Amino acid sequence: GNQSGFVRYMTSGMYEYQKASAPDIDLQVVFADDDPAKQQGQVEQFVAQGVDAIILNPVDKVQSTAAVDFAAEAGIPVITINTMSDSKNVTAHVGSDDVEAGILQMERLLSVAPDHPRVAYINAVLGHSAQVFREQGYQKVLKEHPEATLVVQNTADWSGDKAMQLVENWFQTYPNGIDIIACEADCQLVGVITAVEDAGLAGKILIAGMDCDMPVMEKIKAGVVDYSSWQDGLGQGENALRLAVDAANGKTISDYIIPFEVCTKDNVDSYIEKAKERDSIAAKYF
Repeated sequence: GNQSGFVRYMTSGMYEYQKASAPDIDLQVVFADDDPAKQQGQVEQFVAQGVDAIILNPVDKVQSTAAVDFAAEAGIPVITINTMSDSKNVTAHVGSDDVEAGILQMERLLSVAPDHPRVAYINAVLGHSAQVFREQGYQKVLKEHPEATLVVQNTADWSGDKAMQLVENWFQTYPNGIDIIACEADCQLVGVITAVEDAGLAGKILIAGMDCDMPVMEKIKAGVVDYSSWQDGLGQGENALRLAVDAANGKTISDYIIPFEVCTKDNVDSYIEKAKERDSIAAKYF
């Protein structure tokens, strides 16, 4: 239970790969519920069981180090998926480049913004690798665009409700003062959409997220949201399991990076089709 859509897509990708390409392996999936200590215990249990490889979606890039190192000491390869760990003992990483995600989104927003845009952005959970690197992408682009002003930024912890409250407060604190609200995830952006619509500012403020969640893509079609980015969760899951099987069989493996894709009003219909296909696959397992 309690799994975000994206975790479901990655997990479904693993199940699909197992069915098609590795039917003889034993795939055990557990969920850490955003709790680093719980995740550490799960890794210790897998090590005690003597598994052949571990795929880890780290809850926290720093705190996950102990778990990765513990598995590595036992000679078990660890493949991180989607989220990075600071451990030097990760065998390979499968995911997308989160710095690039921040750059793509912020560059897109500035390219369609009014002159001298006033920018706000919403972080995911602080310390999560996606948050750290997406924010680095934002900062890099803002440094290159001195005509843009960063008015305010804060975290909404992957929560739509928290994001909604943040933006409602910003509208009080900075009346007529924000042109762009960049959001590190669509699960937060849904709250931003509500705040923007309630304030009567739909279509007047540029807002954007990441993940191409269906409700967000519908708002792109309607002209309320400018942008989201497609990240291939199924592909990440499939490739993580492929590499885990290779590593378990003693093969040398290396990182596998899947590029982010840009979704705007121009191409949103094709991503809505892709999302329907993705959701129907995930529905088989969740």
